Amino acid sequence: MTTRLNTTISLTEPADLLAAVPHMLGFHPTHSLVVLTLHDLAATPTFGVTLRTDLPCPMRVCGFGEQLLAGPLGRQQAEAIILVVVGEEPNVTACGDACAGRCREFSTADGGDTGPPHTDLIDVVSDAFHRAGVVTAHALWVPEIRAGAEWACYADPDCSGMVADPKGSTVAAAMAAAGAVTFGSRNELRALVAPESAETVSRWSAKLDLLTEERDGGYDPGKVARDLRAVFAAIQRVGTGAALTEDDLLRVLLAVSDTRVRDIALGTALGDTARAAEELWLTLVRKAPDPEMAEVAALLAFSAYLRGEGALAGAALERIERARPDHRLGLLLQQAIEAGISPADLAVIARDAAEDAQIMLEEDGAW
Repeated sequence: MTTRLNTTISLTEPADLLAAVPHMLGFHPTHSLVVLTLHDLAATPTFGVTLRTDLPCPMRVCGFGEQLLAGPLGRQQAEAIILVVVGEEPNVTACGDACAGRCREFSTADGGDTGPPHTDLIDVVSDAFHRAGVVTAHALWVPEIRAGAEWACYADPDCSGMVADPKGSTVAAAMAAAGAVTFGSRNELRALVAPESAETVSRWSAKLDLLTEERDGGYDPGKVARDLRAVFAAIQRVGTGAALTEDDLLRVLLAVSDTRVRDIALGTALGDTARAAEELWLTLVRKAPDPEMAEVAALLAFSAYLRGEGALAGAALERIERARPDHRLGLLLQQAIEAGISPADLAVIARDAAEDAQIMLEEDGAW
Protein backbone atom coordinates (compact mmCIF):
# COMPACT_ATOMS: atom_id res chain seq x y z
CA MET A 1 0.00 0.00 0.00
CA THR A 2 1.27 3.45 -0.76
CA THR A 3 0.46 7.15 -0.75
CA ARG A 4 2.96 8.91 -2.98
CA LEU A 5 1.56 12.03 -4.57
CA ASN A 6 -0.34 15.09 -3.41
CA THR A 7 -0.30 16.85 -6.80
CA THR A 8 -3.50 17.15 -8.85
CA ILE A 9 -3.19 15.06 -12.02
CA SER A 10 -6.01 13.94 -14.30
CA LEU A 11 -6.03 10.25 -15.24
CA THR A 12 -9.07 9.61 -17.41
CA GLU A 13 -7.72 7.22 -20.04
CA PRO A 14 -7.01 3.58 -19.14
CA ALA A 15 -3.69 3.67 -21.02
CA ASP A 16 -2.53 6.62 -18.90
CA LEU A 17 -3.85 5.07 -15.71
CA LEU A 18 -1.95 1.84 -16.35
CA ALA A 19 1.23 3.79 -17.09
CA ALA A 20 0.82 5.59 -13.76
CA VAL A 21 0.38 2.44 -11.64
CA PRO A 22 4.11 1.68 -11.16
CA HIS A 23 4.71 5.23 -9.95
CA MET A 24 1.73 5.11 -7.61
CA LEU A 25 3.07 1.87 -6.13
CA GLY A 26 6.76 2.75 -6.24
CA PHE A 27 7.71 -0.26 -8.35
CA HIS A 28 6.59 -2.19 -11.43
CA PRO A 29 4.17 -4.92 -10.32
CA THR A 30 4.17 -8.43 -11.79
CA HIS A 31 1.69 -11.27 -11.25
CA SER A 32 -0.40 -8.83 -9.22
CA LEU A 33 -3.85 -7.56 -8.46
CA VAL A 34 -3.68 -3.80 -7.94
CA VAL A 35 -6.58 -2.06 -6.23
CA LEU A 36 -6.93 1.73 -6.45
CA THR A 37 -9.51 3.32 -4.16
CA LEU A 38 -11.64 6.27 -5.25
CA HIS A 39 -13.27 8.88 -3.03
CA ASP A 40 -15.52 11.96 -3.35
CA LEU A 41 -17.34 10.69 -6.43
CA ALA A 42 -20.10 13.31 -6.11
CA ALA A 43 -17.58 16.17 -6.28
CA THR A 44 -14.10 15.68 -7.75
CA PRO A 45 -13.14 12.00 -7.64
CA THR A 46 -9.77 11.46 -6.03
CA PHE A 47 -7.49 8.46 -5.59
CA GLY A 48 -6.90 7.14 -2.12
CA VAL A 49 -4.56 4.26 -1.44
CA THR A 50 -3.05 1.95 -4.02
CA LEU A 51 -2.70 -1.65 -2.85
CA ARG A 52 -0.95 -4.53 -4.57
CA THR A 53 -1.31 -8.20 -3.74
CA ASP A 54 -0.11 -11.39 -5.42
CA LEU A 55 -2.61 -13.02 -7.76
CA PRO A 56 -4.14 -15.94 -5.88
CA CYS A 57 -3.90 -19.45 -7.21
CA PRO A 58 -7.20 -20.43 -8.88
CA MET A 59 -8.43 -22.63 -6.06
CA ARG A 60 -8.07 -19.71 -3.64
CA VAL A 61 -10.00 -17.15 -5.68
CA CYS A 62 -13.21 -17.71 -3.74
CA GLY A 63 -13.39 -15.46 -0.72
CA PHE A 64 -10.50 -13.35 -1.98
CA GLY A 65 -12.65 -10.22 -2.01
CA GLU A 66 -13.62 -10.76 1.61
CA GLN A 67 -9.94 -11.20 2.46
CA LEU A 68 -9.15 -7.83 0.90
CA LEU A 69 -11.98 -6.17 2.79
CA ALA A 70 -10.82 -7.74 6.04
CA GLY A 71 -7.44 -6.03 5.58
CA PRO A 72 -6.44 -2.40 5.06
CA LEU A 73 -8.90 -1.83 2.20
CA GLY A 74 -11.85 -2.40 4.51
CA ARG A 75 -10.82 0.65 6.57
CA GLN A 76 -10.50 3.06 3.65
CA GLN A 77 -14.21 3.96 3.33
CA ALA A 78 -13.79 4.00 -0.44
CA GLU A 79 -16.77 4.77 -2.65
CA ALA A 80 -15.37 2.94 -5.65
CA ILE A 81 -12.35 0.94 -6.75
CA ILE A 82 -10.39 0.35 -9.93
CA LEU A 83 -9.00 -3.16 -10.35
CA VAL A 84 -5.90 -3.87 -12.43
CA VAL A 85 -4.70 -7.40 -13.07
CA VAL A 86 -1.07 -7.66 -14.16
CA GLY A 87 -0.16 -11.13 -15.38
CA GLU A 88 -0.83 -13.91 -17.85
CA GLU A 89 -3.21 -16.86 -17.65
CA PRO A 90 -3.12 -18.93 -14.43
CA ASN A 91 -1.79 -22.45 -14.71
CA VAL A 92 -5.07 -24.00 -13.53
CA THR A 93 -8.59 -22.73 -14.16
CA ALA A 94 -10.64 -25.04 -11.95
CA CYS A 95 -11.71 -23.98 -8.47
CA GLY A 96 -11.02 -26.14 -5.45
CA ASP A 97 -13.79 -28.34 -4.07
CA ALA A 98 -14.20 -26.21 -0.97
CA CYS A 99 -15.44 -23.22 -2.94
CA ALA A 100 -16.46 -24.73 -6.29
CA GLY A 101 -20.11 -23.85 -5.88
CA ARG A 102 -19.48 -20.15 -5.41
CA CYS A 103 -16.91 -20.03 -8.19
CA ARG A 104 -19.24 -21.60 -10.72
CA GLU A 105 -21.60 -18.68 -10.16
CA PHE A 106 -19.00 -16.40 -11.73
CA SER A 107 -16.94 -18.80 -13.86
CA THR A 108 -16.68 -18.35 -17.62
CA ALA A 109 -14.16 -21.19 -17.97
CA ASP A 110 -16.84 -23.75 -18.88
CA GLY A 111 -18.04 -21.84 -21.94
CA GLY A 112 -19.54 -18.57 -23.04
CA ASP A 113 -17.65 -15.43 -23.91
CA THR A 114 -13.92 -15.48 -23.52
CA GLY A 115 -12.29 -12.46 -21.99
CA PRO A 116 -9.05 -11.43 -20.35
CA PRO A 117 -7.34 -13.86 -17.98
CA HIS A 118 -8.43 -14.02 -14.33
CA THR A 119 -12.06 -13.12 -15.05
CA ASP A 120 -13.18 -15.26 -12.10
CA LEU A 121 -10.99 -13.22 -9.77
CA ILE A 122 -12.40 -9.91 -10.98
CA ASP A 123 -15.98 -11.19 -10.67
CA VAL A 124 -15.45 -12.52 -7.15
CA VAL A 125 -13.66 -9.39 -5.91
CA SER A 126 -16.17 -7.02 -7.56
CA ASP A 127 -19.07 -8.95 -6.03
CA ALA A 128 -17.56 -8.80 -2.54
CA PHE A 129 -16.98 -5.05 -2.78
CA HIS A 130 -20.46 -4.49 -4.24
CA ARG A 131 -22.00 -6.23 -1.24
CA ALA A 132 -19.91 -3.91 0.95
CA GLY A 133 -21.32 -0.87 -0.89
CA VAL A 134 -18.23 -0.18 -3.00
CA VAL A 135 -18.61 0.16 -6.77
CA THR A 136 -16.07 -1.26 -9.22
CA ALA A 137 -15.54 1.72 -11.52
CA HIS A 138 -13.22 -0.09 -13.91
CA ALA A 139 -11.43 -3.42 -14.20
CA LEU A 140 -8.42 -3.73 -16.50
CA TRP A 141 -6.01 -6.46 -17.51
CA VAL A 142 -2.49 -6.14 -18.85
CA PRO A 143 0.21 -8.82 -19.13
CA GLU A 144 2.87 -6.35 -17.96
CA ILE A 145 3.07 -2.61 -17.57
CA ARG A 146 5.39 -1.35 -20.27
CA ALA A 147 5.06 0.98 -23.21
CA GLY A 148 3.05 -0.64 -25.99
CA ALA A 149 1.73 -3.61 -24.00
CA GLU A 150 -1.84 -4.46 -24.98
CA TRP A 151 -4.48 -3.98 -22.30
CA ALA A 152 -8.16 -4.94 -22.17
CA CYS A 153 -11.27 -4.24 -20.11
CA TYR A 154 -13.18 -6.98 -18.35
CA ALA A 155 -16.59 -5.37 -18.85
CA ASP A 156 -16.38 -4.29 -22.49
CA PRO A 157 -14.69 -6.38 -25.22
CA ASP A 158 -14.38 -3.25 -27.38
CA CYS A 159 -12.46 -1.44 -24.64
CA SER A 160 -8.78 -2.12 -25.26
CA GLY A 161 -5.57 -0.45 -26.34
CA MET A 162 -1.88 -0.12 -25.65
CA VAL A 163 -0.20 1.09 -22.46
CA ALA A 164 1.31 4.54 -22.64
CA ASP A 165 5.01 4.89 -21.82
CA PRO A 166 5.27 4.74 -18.00
CA LYS A 167 8.45 6.84 -18.12
CA GLY A 168 6.63 9.61 -19.97
CA SER A 169 3.50 9.75 -17.83
CA THR A 170 2.50 12.91 -16.00
CA VAL A 171 2.66 10.98 -12.74
CA ALA A 172 6.26 9.94 -13.49
CA ALA A 173 7.17 13.58 -14.11
CA ALA A 174 5.54 14.67 -10.86
CA MET A 175 7.29 11.90 -8.95
CA ALA A 176 10.66 12.80 -10.43
CA ALA A 177 10.13 16.45 -9.51
CA ALA A 178 9.39 15.35 -5.96
CA GLY A 179 12.55 13.25 -5.88
CA ALA A 180 10.72 9.92 -5.79
CA VAL A 181 12.09 6.78 -7.41
CA THR A 182 10.09 4.06 -9.18
CA PHE A 183 11.82 0.69 -8.94
CA GLY A 184 11.83 -1.95 -11.63
CA SER A 185 10.39 -4.55 -9.27
CA ARG A 186 9.48 -5.15 -5.66
CA ASN A 187 12.70 -7.13 -5.26
CA GLU A 188 14.72 -4.08 -6.31
CA LEU A 189 12.98 -2.10 -3.59
CA ARG A 190 13.72 -4.77 -0.99
CA ALA A 191 17.35 -4.86 -2.11
CA LEU A 192 17.61 -1.15 -1.33
CA VAL A 193 17.10 -1.84 2.39
CA ALA A 194 18.84 -5.22 2.48
CA PRO A 195 21.99 -5.76 4.59
CA GLU A 196 25.08 -4.50 2.81
CA SER A 197 27.26 -7.52 3.57
CA ALA A 198 27.64 -10.17 6.25
CA GLU A 199 31.18 -8.93 6.93
CA THR A 200 30.02 -5.35 7.58
CA VAL A 201 27.17 -6.45 9.83
CA SER A 202 29.51 -8.73 11.81
CA ARG A 203 32.13 -6.00 12.24
CA TRP A 204 29.52 -3.47 13.33
CA SER A 205 28.04 -5.90 15.81
CA ALA A 206 31.41 -6.39 17.49
CA LYS A 207 32.10 -2.65 17.62
CA LEU A 208 28.63 -1.94 19.03
CA ASP A 209 29.25 -4.44 21.82
CA LEU A 210 32.41 -2.57 22.80
CA LEU A 211 30.76 0.85 22.61
CA THR A 212 27.82 -0.36 24.67
CA GLU A 213 30.15 -1.62 27.39
CA GLU A 214 31.90 1.75 27.49
CA ARG A 215 28.58 3.60 27.82
CA ASP A 216 27.27 1.37 30.60
CA GLY A 217 29.58 2.81 33.19
CA GLY A 218 26.85 4.34 35.33
CA TYR A 219 24.40 7.24 35.36
CA ASP A 220 25.38 10.04 33.02
CA PRO A 221 22.91 12.96 32.90
CA GLY A 222 24.59 14.46 29.86
CA LYS A 223 24.50 11.34 27.68
CA VAL A 224 21.16 12.02 25.97
CA ALA A 225 22.10 15.58 25.07
CA ARG A 226 25.41 14.40 23.61
CA ASP A 227 23.59 11.67 21.67
CA LEU A 228 21.18 14.20 20.21
CA ARG A 229 24.04 16.49 19.20
CA ALA A 230 25.77 13.55 17.51
CA VAL A 231 22.63 12.65 15.56
CA PHE A 232 21.88 16.18 14.36
CA ALA A 233 25.54 16.86 13.55
CA ALA A 234 25.63 13.72 11.41
CA ILE A 235 22.46 14.79 9.56
CA GLN A 236 23.95 18.22 8.89
CA ARG A 237 27.12 16.68 7.49
CA VAL A 238 25.14 14.37 5.22
CA GLY A 239 23.17 17.39 4.02
CA THR A 240 26.36 19.22 3.04
CA GLY A 241 27.77 16.17 1.28
CA ALA A 242 30.48 15.56 3.88
CA ALA A 243 31.50 11.96 4.47
CA LEU A 244 30.83 10.21 7.78
CA THR A 245 33.31 7.76 9.22
CA GLU A 246 32.23 4.33 10.40
CA ASP A 247 32.66 5.50 14.00
CA ASP A 248 30.38 8.48 13.30
CA LEU A 249 27.70 6.15 11.97
CA LEU A 250 28.07 3.77 14.90
CA ARG A 251 27.63 6.64 17.36
CA VAL A 252 24.39 7.64 15.63
CA LEU A 253 23.15 4.05 15.63
CA LEU A 254 23.86 3.70 19.32
CA ALA A 255 22.32 7.09 20.08
CA VAL A 256 18.94 6.29 18.50
CA SER A 257 18.80 2.97 20.38
CA ASP A 258 17.61 5.24 23.21
CA THR A 259 13.91 5.61 22.37
CA ARG A 260 13.90 9.16 23.73
CA VAL A 261 16.54 10.17 21.20
CA ARG A 262 14.78 8.19 18.47
CA ASP A 263 11.42 9.86 19.16
CA ILE A 264 12.97 13.32 18.94
CA ALA A 265 14.74 12.23 15.74
CA LEU A 266 11.32 11.47 14.22
CA GLY A 267 10.94 15.22 13.89
CA THR A 268 13.76 15.36 11.35
CA ALA A 269 11.26 14.07 8.77
CA LEU A 270 9.30 17.32 9.08
CA GLY A 271 11.90 19.96 8.28
CA ASP A 272 14.49 21.03 5.73
CA THR A 273 16.85 18.26 6.83
CA ALA A 274 14.36 15.48 5.99
CA ARG A 275 16.21 14.28 2.90
CA ALA A 276 19.59 14.20 4.62
CA ALA A 277 18.13 12.40 7.63
CA GLU A 278 16.47 9.80 5.43
CA GLU A 279 19.74 9.21 3.59
CA LEU A 280 21.44 8.64 6.94
CA TRP A 281 18.74 6.20 8.11
CA LEU A 282 18.99 4.27 4.84
CA THR A 283 22.77 3.96 5.17
CA LEU A 284 22.41 2.68 8.71
CA VAL A 285 19.66 0.21 7.81
CA ARG A 286 21.98 -1.41 5.27
CA LYS A 287 24.92 -1.68 7.67
CA ALA A 288 23.42 -2.27 11.11
CA PRO A 289 22.99 -5.64 12.85
CA ASP A 290 19.37 -6.73 13.22
CA PRO A 291 18.66 -5.75 16.83
CA GLU A 292 19.96 -2.19 16.40
CA MET A 293 18.70 -1.95 12.81
CA ALA A 294 15.06 -1.80 13.93
CA GLU A 295 15.23 1.75 15.32
CA VAL A 296 16.75 3.29 12.18
CA ALA A 297 14.43 1.22 9.98
CA ALA A 298 11.49 2.72 11.87
CA LEU A 299 12.91 6.21 11.31
CA LEU A 300 13.35 5.40 7.62
CA ALA A 301 9.81 4.02 7.32
CA PHE A 302 8.35 7.08 9.00
CA SER A 303 10.31 9.53 6.85
CA ALA A 304 9.51 7.65 3.63
CA TYR A 305 5.79 7.49 4.39
CA LEU A 306 5.64 11.21 5.14
CA ARG A 307 7.18 11.85 1.70
CA GLY A 308 4.53 9.62 0.12
CA GLU A 309 6.97 6.74 -0.45
CA GLY A 310 4.70 4.08 1.02
CA ALA A 311 6.46 1.24 -0.83
CA LEU A 312 9.83 2.15 0.69
CA ALA A 313 8.19 2.50 4.10
CA GLY A 314 6.72 -0.97 3.67
CA ALA A 315 10.10 -2.47 2.74
CA ALA A 316 11.68 -0.96 5.86
CA LEU A 317 8.86 -2.27 8.04
CA GLU A 318 9.29 -5.74 6.52
CA ARG A 319 12.89 -5.75 7.77
CA ILE A 320 11.72 -4.79 11.25
CA GLU A 321 9.12 -7.54 11.22
CA ARG A 322 11.71 -10.16 10.31
CA ALA A 323 14.27 -8.98 12.87
CA ARG A 324 12.07 -7.81 15.76
CA PRO A 325 8.39 -8.67 15.23
CA ASP A 326 7.45 -7.18 18.60
CA HIS A 327 9.12 -3.81 17.92
CA ARG A 328 6.67 -1.27 19.31
CA LEU A 329 7.22 1.65 16.92
CA GLY A 330 7.38 -0.68 13.92
CA LEU A 331 4.03 -2.19 14.86
CA LEU A 332 2.47 1.22 15.43
CA LEU A 333 3.66 2.50 12.06
CA GLN A 334 2.40 -0.64 10.30
CA GLN A 335 -1.01 -0.27 11.95
CA ALA A 336 -1.16 3.43 11.07
CA ILE A 337 -0.36 2.79 7.41
CA GLU A 338 -2.83 -0.09 7.18
CA ALA A 339 -5.50 2.08 8.77
CA GLY A 340 -4.96 4.65 6.03
CA ILE A 341 -3.72 7.42 8.31
CA SER A 342 -2.51 10.19 6.04
CA PRO A 343 1.09 11.44 6.11
CA ALA A 344 -0.19 14.79 7.43
CA ASP A 345 -1.95 13.11 10.36
CA LEU A 346 1.07 10.93 11.04
CA ALA A 347 3.23 14.05 11.12
CA VAL A 348 1.11 15.38 13.99
CA ILE A 349 1.71 12.15 15.89
CA ALA A 350 5.46 12.56 15.33
CA ARG A 351 5.44 16.11 16.66
CA ASP A 352 3.59 14.94 19.76
CA ALA A 353 6.05 12.06 20.31
CA ALA A 354 9.04 14.39 19.93
CA GLU A 355 7.51 16.95 22.32
CA ASP A 356 6.72 14.26 24.90
CA ALA A 357 10.26 12.92 24.70
CA GLN A 358 11.72 16.41 25.09
CA ILE A 359 9.49 17.18 28.08
CA MET A 360 10.57 13.93 29.73
CA LEU A 361 14.22 14.80 29.16
CA GLU A 362 13.73 18.28 30.67
CA GLU A 363 12.03 16.79 33.70
CA ASP A 364 14.94 14.37 34.12
CA GLY A 365 17.42 17.23 33.79
CA ALA A 366 18.97 15.61 30.74
CA TRP A 367 18.08 18.35 28.26
